[in-house]
Amino acid sequence: MYAIWLLFEKNDEKYIAKIISEISKQYESPIFIPHITAYGLIDVKFEIIDKVILDSIKNTKSFNIEKNSISFSGDFWKTLFIDFNSNSSMLKINKNLVKHLSSFTRYEFKPHTSLIYKEMNQEEKQKLVNKIDIKNNFKITRIGILEFSESIKEWKIIQEYSLD
Repeated sequence: MYAIWLLFEKNDEKYIAKIISEISKQYESPIFIPHITAYGLIDVKFEIIDKVILDSIKNTKSFNIEKNSISFSGDFWKTLFIDFNSNSSMLKINKNLVKHLSSFTRYEFKPHTSLIYKEMNQEEKQKLVNKIDIKNNFKITRIGILEFSESIKEWKIIQEYSLD
């Protein structure tokens, strides 16, 4: 199983990773690489995904994204997250991924970066939302293929593609 991730410019990745690390230590939850899932959990051969990504990012350069809000949900995979505004570059990549991959599996693209994966009560999540201060703008410079595992600690990016 694979997921396709939009990956941040290195300084932005470090910035978000530090926040993830601090929250994860405080709540004893797994640390993970900051990302935006462009397309989730696909059970196809790597070669197919590789070809689809190369086609999907053709003529796409690095791009900036803007924070909409910090939010939380009852969904484990969106425990606490940065919600991003969509933009034309993001939507173009997603549209191409959908065109090639929707016959294998469907994925609803809602651009966000999770800050923690943990079962938490609503009050704890709201407290974190009120406490966290996060800058407004970030840059996406890469796209990656994640080899998915049920164990977050075992997640690993097996291929990266530069948008420059």
